[in-house]
Amino acid sequence: MNTECSLCGVPLTSMDTLLGENKLSDGGILCNKCLNKATNINKDLVSDLGNYSIVQIRSMVLNGGGEQEMAIETEEFQTIQIAQPRIVETPSQSIQFTYTADAPSRLDEIKDQIVATGAKLSLFVDSEVEELVNVLDKDEKLIAIAEGKYLYNNLEGIVVSTEKRIIFVDKKFFGGVFENEFPLHKVSSVQHDTSLMSSTLKVYTPGFTAEFKLYIKSAAKNFFDAVQNYIGRSEDQIRLQQMQVKLQQQQTVPQPQQSQPNSESKEAPAVIFDQLEKLGKLRELGVLTEEEFAEQKKKLLAKL
Repeated sequence: MNTECSLCGVPLTSMDTLLGENKLSDGGILCNKCLNKATNINKDLVSDLGNYSIVQIRSMVLNGGGEQEMAIETEEFQTIQIAQPRIVETPSQSIQFTYTADAPSRLDEIKDQIVATGAKLSLFVDSEVEELVNVLDKDEKLIAIAEGKYLYNNLEGIVVSTEKRIIFVDKKFFGGVFENEFPLHKVSSVQHDTSLMSSTLKVYTPGFTAEFKLYIKSAAKNFFDAVQNYIGRSEDQIRLQQMQVKLQQQQTVPQPQQSQPNSESKEAPAVIFDQLEKLGKLRELGVLTEEEFAEQKKKLLAKL
């Protein structure tokens, strides 16, 4: 049973739950203070509260709260284009982060990675996005993100994936952060499903299945597409795959034709020996055959 108000997060009292009239369609419960605030905006809630979800109540309160509240679009969710910290409000009320002259911070890098995923997030998860600075390691690259509810405990926040783990993050109204992670090398499979207005993501691990309700219809499918190549793979296997891709890219890049050899085509011996060592490791792991190893070795030695 819920013990906190779904809107403001304060602990519910016996007066809030005594008559059972504060319950929403998605199972959330409002405290009497938030219920009074919402009914002052929309009188229909007095007799019809059970047909409204917490997302609709939040939108209603924010739109009716005057200049002190944060403005949002009339659609259920607002698309946020993220780049840098300074916020500029456009006539359509979409929010854009513009670049500053300072060097990009870790938060800037994370926001750029979110933009690259094409994910749609609402204003309600701004604090969770900022918290990723403390959640992700310095070298972790975000490859997927979605907003939704963790059905195990009905907390609302964001579920993100890097190349090595899936993480759920919820930052509470009055401080404190709930975080749960699932290393991808322990994930046996990920499944997705779509309903009329939302989508479902399931993450299967030994002995436990994590299920998330995502508020965007296409979010679960997009999340699945981003992580499927990393499921069940250790960090060493992922690094090996990346090295193999880079090597294949180097082989397919056309080399410029030169009529005569010159000193500019030569590379430092230390660089050549480092690449030879990497080739040797790829041969030991079975990625390269003896013939492929000999051919690449010959090309590298020719650059000395």
